[in-house]
Amino acid sequence: MERSAVHKYLLYAAGEVLLVVLGILIALQVNNWNENRREEDRLKTYLLNLQGALLDDIASLDTTISVNKFRLHGIFYLLKHAGLNDSAFTDIRWVANPDENDGIHKIWKGPYPDSLNRRFVIQSFCWLGRGFGGAAFNHSVINELYATGSFSNIPDPELKGKLGDYYRYLGQRLEGYAIEEHEEWANEVTRFLRDEYGIFTLDVSDMEDPILLIRNRKDVERHLRYLAFEVNYHCIWAASARNMAIELVQLIGATEAAPD
Repeated sequence: MERSAVHKYLLYAAGEVLLVVLGILIALQVNNWNENRREEDRLKTYLLNLQGALLDDIASLDTTISVNKFRLHGIFYLLKHAGLNDSAFTDIRWVANPDENDGIHKIWKGPYPDSLNRRFVIQSFCWLGRGFGGAAFNHSVINELYATGSFSNIPDPELKGKLGDYYRYLGQRLEGYAIEEHEEWANEVTRFLRDEYGIFTLDVSDMEDPILLIRNRKDVERHLRYLAFEVNYHCIWAASARNMAIELVQLIGATEAAPD
């Protein structure tokens, strides 16, 4: 074979190899682009689902705030009509004063009474030992984001940081041990009223005047005021979590609206 022919053949072979390499690189690039696009689509779906989970959390927090504000009002109502100290503690932060808009559709319809009202007395006793564990939080989407590694692909560092803050806050304040501690004191109060005064808080409708049994009883005052302390902070923590969840919903909306 002549030298020029060999040279042409080598050039042709090199061109073929180059075409193959370029084809492979293009295919890899297209594959990476497709994978990135799929991950972006997955992340958008996760964020949309996370918005839904947070909205569920907000609805749950609305309920627990509402019923516990009612319970707080009921505690001070019982203290007042039993001739006990019904003033708020002065050295701690208090949730906004409950009014007839708190729990109106869930527990009590109409304005809260100020004077002695038998039906309201019954409801106030009934709710002494209930309501802390009412908020249920949806962790499924955030757990999946972590498990799949998609959490690290969230483009907004502020959103990532505040998501971490929110779920840590729930764990510290509104789940697990924190709720168990609240529940234990509520149970202690109901046991105390049952054992010391024969008051079964879940139903006092068959008692002629349960308020009379606790009138001027300082041991009852101590128990109810400490329960008020627990209920108050539950409301404050739930309200803080609600604000955090609302901000996250807004941040996710801004992230979804941002151009690719």
